[in-house]
Amino acid sequence: MRKLGGMSGVIIGAVLLLVGCDKSGGEMTFQHLDPDFGGLQGGKTVRIIGTNLRLDIGYAVYFGQQRSSQVSIQNQKALLAVTPRRFEPGSVDVTIRADNGSVFIIKDGFEYINQAGNLLEEAEDP
Repeated sequence: MRKLGGMSGVIIGAVLLLVGCDKSGGEMTFQHLDPDFGGLQGGKTVRIIGTNLRLDIGYAVYFGQQRSSQVSIQNQKALLAVTPRRFEPGSVDVTIRADNGSVFIIKDGFEYINQAGNLLEEAEDP
């Protein structure tokens, strides 16, 4: 039997190690956002709660049709995403697209609310 040496042995050993370590805890899922509401101006960081998130790939998050400008992996159970601006209040689907081709949709996952107030006008009324 011939011993593998040099770079070939290292590559094969690394592949075998990675295959042996693949003990995935199940399928990747996403359930809900925390918080699940925010202002129309956007810029709010929300946690997208899931299970078995892969830490070795990237994610794109869409609130309705608008893509989040900042998405990061918090851990194997959550992503962090910054909400984009929206001009109409209401609920939107949240779509998570993983770099491995997986797509997840949380129906009505985030609600945009109008936080504008007219405190000065209300204060002037007798």
